[in-house]
Amino acid sequence: MIVLSLASTTFGQTKDPMPLNDATVSQKLDKDFDSRNADLSNAIVNWYSTDYGYYGTYSNNNQDYMVRYDKNGNYIETLTKKDWYKDVPADLKNSYDKSSYKDGNVKGYWQVSDPNRKGYYLEVEGKDGKTSRVWADSNGQFSEKPSTTTK
Repeated sequence: MIVLSLASTTFGQTKDPMPLNDATVSQKLDKDFDSRNADLSNAIVNWYSTDYGYYGTYSNNNQDYMVRYDKNGNYIETLTKKDWYKDVPADLKNSYDKSSYKDGNVKGYWQVSDPNRKGYYLEVEGKDGKTSRVWADSNGQFSEKPSTTTK
């Protein structure tokens, strides 16, 4: 049984993620990304800045990914975009259905893909048209802060 713990209604950011415009930080992130993913050196990564650090989105073989870094540019994890209606684990879906987000439309669902890590990121459009960015840990506990839970 999953115990549901909801935070307030937004992602824990005071603003939406913004495109990263700092060339020095972008170069540092690109360099680390390339060193971790030599086979993806030609991938176009779109970098963003958030209250909790940075993330980049990219695609490879028709699959979308998100890579996360902290405010110091240290790698945290990689997430894989999944289909909410086909790929969501039952426990997470049950927790979501009991949450204050249940009436929203899941527009994006990402699952941590690193070994020994588990967590989720959801972009939920509310009835008001606003997007809530919500993180869930391996137990389906929602938070406005990114989850970095290990298995």
